[in-house]
Amino acid sequence: MWPAGGIGSWPRSIGPMGKAEGRKPSFWGRLGWGLGKPVQWLIGLLYVATCRFLVPVFFRVERVGELPRPPCVLAVTHVGTFEPPFVAYAGRTFRAKALFAVDPRYPFLRFIYGAFWGFEVTTDPERKKWLNPRSLARAVEYLRRGGVVMVFPEGERYWERNLYPGAAVLARRARVPLVPVGLENAYCYHPGAETQSLLQAAWRVFRETRRRGAVRIHFGAPILPDPSLPEREDVDRMMRALARAFGDYYSRFYSDIPQPQWPPPERSQS
Repeated sequence: MWPAGGIGSWPRSIGPMGKAEGRKPSFWGRLGWGLGKPVQWLIGLLYVATCRFLVPVFFRVERVGELPRPPCVLAVTHVGTFEPPFVAYAGRTFRAKALFAVDPRYPFLRFIYGAFWGFEVTTDPERKKWLNPRSLARAVEYLRRGGVVMVFPEGERYWERNLYPGAAVLARRARVPLVPVGLENAYCYHPGAETQSLLQAAWRVFRETRRRGAVRIHFGAPILPDPSLPEREDVDRMMRALARAFGDYYSRFYSDIPQPQWPPPERSQS
């Protein structure tokens, strides 16, 4: 039996392309989705086993703070590469899902990432109109069924120094706690590193992470939604609390990296 943390049942009402998408899948799209789903299930099971059994074999991962109690949203600092399996192991949330970008350099990673984490988002102006709302709706339903979802508020590029509100929006709509998570002594991914090949980059991160020693996963105090407030106001309140927690993590663990901001500069000036 897997520990209870992170176990949530998949939404039953949303298939390969939910109503939030506003598009009807073709026959070939439905066929491809049906054939690929068992493969994704096996890949997902392998990922869960990796988080549970292989992470402690190759790395020293220590927890600081109380274990997160599901359901909850884990807002994780994203300055490195291996955050999801490290957080899953430290928090005993082996089946936690995550919001993940579907815009990688290698298209085949979309299928694998989908097996790992489940909820796709994109920055593409057209696709984000239907894909992001669909994924948010599915993630909210997953949380309401007792799951744990990781979100990386800095987005793909922490050096842009912005925080995005998706983590607080999820927590607010699902009425679950938002837990700040920071990684101490973890590998930092710097701009320009993406020019390396996939295998070279993975080996470099693996080697550097082992060389650093113990990686400590800090779980902060939960930030609770306030249903009495309008959603926009409550999300802003939660994001400001999250920004303070991230500011503390950055000053302690990544002192050479500028802290991310909330609200973003363009929003704070408007």
